Amino acid sequence: MLETPEFAEQYTRAERLRLALIILPPALALLLAAKLWFSPWLAAFAATAGCRDIGGVNGIVVLNYGLFVGLPLLFAALAGLVLGVPGYRSLRSGQFPAPGTKVFSPRRIVRGWRATLYGTVHLLPAGYLLGVMIWGCFAAGEAVAKAQASPVGCAVRLPETPHLEAP
Repeated sequence: MLETPEFAEQYTRAERLRLALIILPPALALLLAAKLWFSPWLAAFAATAGCRDIGGVNGIVVLNYGLFVGLPLLFAALAGLVLGVPGYRSLRSGQFPAPGTKVFSPRRIVRGWRATLYGTVHLLPAGYLLGVMIWGCFAAGEAVAKAQASPVGCAVRLPETPHLEAP
């Protein structure tokens, strides 16, 4: 005897519009700020990193650890929030999508080993990025050691940068 498939609850059109209006403006503002302000500041900082100190730490150290450790950690946290939380809830409940989860398009509820597989796959990106972060700790240490082996000739030692400000 065939069972009728169960489907997860969907967002209404009004809820989808409300979510888009809540999420898109801050995301676009963040993207615009990154493009117009942060990218030029980072390029200028990278060009003079050897001559800068931030909180008593050389700019080369800050730059390397920020890129090799900080960025993977940031993206792991985002992946954990966006994908990991629903994946964990799915593993706990034994069904995908987890009970009470709304979806954007029709989605059949899956149970059993497939739900476990989907939940696990949702946790993988955050775990992978945490692995990249651990590798980055060693890679940044090596990059800093190589950079400090070849001293940079600074005409003037630049002052500490207490906040993100264009040079």
